[in-house]
Amino acid sequence: MLAPDSNILKFESIPSHILASMHGPVVGAAQAQIVARGGLSPGSRRRVREYIDANLEQSISIERLAALVGLSRCHFARAFKQSEGVTPHHFLFVCRVRRAQELLVRTEWPLSQIAIASGFSDQSHCSRRFRELVGVTPKKYRWLMR
Repeated sequence: MLAPDSNILKFESIPSHILASMHGPVVGAAQAQIVARGGLSPGSRRRVREYIDANLEQSISIERLAALVGLSRCHFARAFKQSEGVTPHHFLFVCRVRRAQELLVRTEWPLSQIAIASGFSDQSHCSRRFRELVGVTPKKYRWLMR
């Protein structure tokens, strides 16, 4: 997967659903022109994303995220989905899987430690959710990325 003359990964051999989960969906030029109306303000989105990133290994409630931006739980959930295109719960799930992906590639930690550091309750939960989103198990992903 590594080019012999560089440190850049060659992604031709990695399925597109794995790449999309690593870097987000590929957005075409037509989609990039769409401007979302309503939803969270850019500042609120930034605060929520920063909070999630800083506290990913902990339990994060929708109530806490809503309080962070001064909205009720229901209003926050609707505004978040309108802004991000997914529910807050699904967004957290994707962020945790991405963190697990990063740790699988950058560390030699056991999968159980990666699961806890990514905010999953245990290794089984991490593996199940990882396979659901990425399409392969964490062990296989680590092997593919080496």
